[in-house]
Amino acid sequence: MSVDVVCNKCGSKIASMRMLKSIKDVMRPYNNKCPSCGHTLSSSEFSVDVQKN
Repeated sequence: MSVDVVCNKCGSKIASMRMLKSIKDVMRPYNNKCPSCGHTLSSSEFSVDVQKN
């Protein structure tokens, strides 16, 4: 199973993980901003969508 972290504003994939880790750890290298559109990412405002491959 893999998990994709996607910007809610532009839909750009920020990260793809094989193991779950803290959303704060995922956003830290990007200074809490989407690398594509610059939208500020919040660790308290995210959702999880599960899709069967």
